[in-house]
Amino acid sequence: MENLVCTKDKRRTVFNQTKRGLIMKSLNYKSKLTLLGASLMVTFAACSAVNNEVESLSDEDIELATQIIGETVSSDNSGVMNSIYDAVSTADESGISYGDNRNKAMPDDDRTGRGRESNYSYSYDPETGTHTLQYNRNVNNGEFSKGVSLLNTYIFKSPEGSFITRPRANRDSIESVDFTSNKSGFVNSRKRNSEFARVDTFAIAGLHSTSSVVSIDGTHHAEGNASGITKDSLEASRNYVVDIEFINVTIDKDSVAANGNLEQGVLGTLNYSMTLTKTLGDRNDEKVVEGTIEFEGDGTALLRFKKVAKVVRFSLKDGGAEE
Repeated sequence: MENLVCTKDKRRTVFNQTKRGLIMKSLNYKSKLTLLGASLMVTFAACSAVNNEVESLSDEDIELATQIIGETVSSDNSGVMNSIYDAVSTADESGISYGDNRNKAMPDDDRTGRGRESNYSYSYDPETGTHTLQYNRNVNNGEFSKGVSLLNTYIFKSPEGSFITRPRANRDSIESVDFTSNKSGFVNSRKRNSEFARVDTFAIAGLHSTSSVVSIDGTHHAEGNASGITKDSLEASRNYVVDIEFINVTIDKDSVAANGNLEQGVLGTLNYSMTLTKTLGDRNDEKVVEGTIEFEGDGTALLRFKKVAKVVRFSLKDGGAEE
C-alpha cells in the first residue's frame, strides 16, 4: 500500500471523464455477467405505493435498512470496501496483486475471497488504456458462504497522464486509476441472506509514492433482495435499490501501513438513498430511506438516518452493527 492528494479540481476532472467514458463502457460489459441484475429489476417494476415519509419507518424497516447498508458497504460481503481494495490493486494476465499483501496467503477464515479468484481472464486495449478483468469469487466458510461474478476495468495513469500498460511491473509509476466494477451474486449467513447486482465507478488519485493521501471520488449503485431474522426473532424480507455518492473520501497511507488494512485508513462521508420494497398481496409498499455513512478511521462507520434520531455503528469488514 506504499503506493497509495490531488487538488479538488483535478479530482473532479478525472471523475467527470470517468462518468462520460467508463460508465458507458461498463454498462456494455454488464451483459456478460449473470442475469441476476435483470431479474431483480423486473421485480421492482410491479405497481407500487411509494411512501417518502422517513418518519413512518418501522423498527423492522430500520433494522433491514441497517443490514442492507452494512452488506452493501463491507468488505466481506463484496461491498464498497471490497471494490476499493480491488481499485487500488494492480493486475495483468497472471492475476491480481494486492499491494503489500501480494505475497501473503489469505487466512483460512478469510471471507473477502481476495486471492482466491477463479475463472480469471484478462485483456488490455492499448487505444483506451483499459485493462479488463473477469473472474469469480466463491467462499464457503462454516455458516458463511458467497458466490460473486465480477467484471472490473482499470485505466492506470502516471503523474504525467500517460497510460501504464504493465501496472504490476510498474506499480511505483501509478498516480491515478479510473475504475469500474460490475458484480452480481449472493451472500448467505446464519441470520441473513441476500442476492444483489452492484456497480461501482471510482476516480482515484494520489497513488504515487510522493503522495501521503489517496483521494476517491465515486458512486455506487446496488439492487437486490435481503432477508433476515430481526431482534424479535421474526423473519423479514425486502427488495431494495441503493445509490451512494462519495463525499471527500480519502485513505491515509500511514494508517494503512500501520494497521495492514484499508478499513482503518479510510475517512470521509457517503451520502445514500435507499428504496425498500415490501410485497403485500398483489401490491408493493415502498419506503425511501436517506442519510449518511461516516467513515471513522478505526474500521467502523456511523450510519445516520435523515429525520430519524438514530445512529448505528457498523463494521467495514463484515457489516455487523451495534447501536
